Amino acid sequence: MKKRIETTHTLNANLDQVWNNVRTGAEWERWLPILSGSTINGEGKGAKRVCQMHDGNELFETILESDDEQKLFQYRIDKQSFMPISDVIGTMKFSGKNGETKLEWNVEFEVENEETFEQVKPGIEEIYSTSSSKLAELSI
Repeated sequence: MKKRIETTHTLNANLDQVWNNVRTGAEWERWLPILSGSTINGEGKGAKRVCQMHDGNELFETILESDDEQKLFQYRIDKQSFMPISDVIGTMKFSGKNGETKLEWNVEFEVENEETFEQVKPGIEEIYSTSSSKLAELSI
């Protein structure tokens, strides 16, 4: 069953500074609290990233898009074992004005049933909210 979660966050930080902390896919552990580290092989579209989590799990990802003009970052989680979801595609779209940045962070994934979706949804929303706040702090 395909599901989608859409979130919107307002960051009190300049768009270009926020984007510079996201655009390469590197060092996201500086603002994504569930990560303890990461390595990236390649640059831009097609780059492979391995993210280490504090609990010892790893995420294996592919960067699908990093568009400086559109301020769009998209990634696919190729392999993970910490949530009962699969075929994960995350999209981050940034826009800004007057020193603020709007982040639309959406994710699509497969899940077995509605009950499982209702269990994972609050956790994903919390990760995105907390990460957006940390990203804003880092970008000031």
